[in-house]
Amino acid sequence: MITEQPRVRHATGAELDQLTTVLATAFLADPVSGWIFPDADERALRHPAFFRPFVELAMVEGLVHTTTDLAGVALWLPVDVTVPAAPDEQLTKHYETVIGVPATGRFRILDELMATHHPHHVDHQYLPFIAVRPDRQRHGVGATLLRHRFEQLDEAGQPAYLEASTARNAALYERLGFTRLPVTLDLPDGPTLYPMWRAPR
Repeated sequence: MITEQPRVRHATGAELDQLTTVLATAFLADPVSGWIFPDADERALRHPAFFRPFVELAMVEGLVHTTTDLAGVALWLPVDVTVPAAPDEQLTKHYETVIGVPATGRFRILDELMATHHPHHVDHQYLPFIAVRPDRQRHGVGATLLRHRFEQLDEAGQPAYLEASTARNAALYERLGFTRLPVTLDLPDGPTLYPMWRAPR
């Protein structure tokens, strides 16, 4: 029996909690999350508070795609290279309260590393996070979310950028049209991220 893929649609503000949960659970085994939150129990506890501001930001300044069954979520943010990025001190103070000072310090290291190597030669769309519910992973939901967005970006002539958190994920993104950039982001005593670029077709 062939199972029909769920349709992609814009998320609504009423789905903020559900989509935050998708991100929080999907990234529990991610090596970068493991570096920010070395203790697995703390990671599970703090993840919702960590991911929620990103969903809120994308809902206000970018767009959030999900599926009709809320199996996956993709956050997209527009990057205008004429506007310098500035540290979000308010977010840092929020994180110090809700995820703790040690995790906030590690996140700042990650954030500064990503900001230093973020492409600045042309406007583009940035994919900070894409996640699929653990029970729906490896069923094509993530690819469906990406291909839907790629159609829009190709029509608009816009490139896309992301940082893959594992070599396996980087290989998946390569199959979907991204190209690895000639640099890696190496966290101190931690994992490596792989910056990737997709030119419009």
